[in-house]
Amino acid sequence: MSGAIDNSENAVYLCSNIKTRAMVNPKILMAHVLTLFTLIVQAQSLSDNNILCYIGADNAPHKVNKVITQDKPYELVCKFEDGTTAIPKFFQFSCDEGASSLTVQITITDGEHTQVITKEIQIREDEYLYEVPVLAAVMYDLMQTGRAHVKSISFKNNMNLPVHLSEVNFSNATANYEIKLNQVFTVDLRNQIQKRYYFNAPTFQSISINMYQPNGEFNQKITKDVVKGDNFLHFEKLDVKEGKYVIVITENDPKKAPSNRITVMN
Repeated sequence: MSGAIDNSENAVYLCSNIKTRAMVNPKILMAHVLTLFTLIVQAQSLSDNNILCYIGADNAPHKVNKVITQDKPYELVCKFEDGTTAIPKFFQFSCDEGASSLTVQITITDGEHTQVITKEIQIREDEYLYEVPVLAAVMYDLMQTGRAHVKSISFKNNMNLPVHLSEVNFSNATANYEIKLNQVFTVDLRNQIQKRYYFNAPTFQSISINMYQPNGEFNQKITKDVVKGDNFLHFEKLDVKEGKYVIVITENDPKKAPSNRITVMN
């Protein structure tokens, strides 16, 4: 991170000259102090050695702007003295370029015992936000010590296609809502912010998105092919009128028509 090194050198230079400038004009002193503070903050925020400390301090997104390739993995760590990172419910990250497969490894430790949570995630050009459950995956014995924390998070690109990692953050609320076959749920396309629904397919298959009116009357069926793994369903992008719908996902059977009406629980 050349920016961090350059800013640190500038900060040292300013420190050595503040006393001399202050004798000339107090306003110059204040200007230099503010500049010094800005450079120090920039130098710290650009440090790959401690970025895990920053994202562990709040639930806000933090920019990283890293291009991950097969020969250039990326790791988030915290090397501040006595620095520890609490275990979140979810680790989230954003990719705004690339279509590939990333292996995300989250290392949890209590100082004596170590656990590695591994998840392979398909990066798609039409997706932006990705999520890894963390807290629910930590071993009970490790949590019982009271010292368990996130030691590192690493990204490995499994394909010869670069991925641009733009932001990372911890969260105590999921951004994704898994839906299963034959599950009845409601989607309100009048809302500006839509939930991120996804369907986990055991293999490549064809599914039917059966849409009903709020009173249970059949509206239409939309057929979609899904790949093995997580498939995000963007209902707001479907060719349907804006409104509220009750939806049931089923396996696509061209010989079987969906029910003309379903019972909707109010």
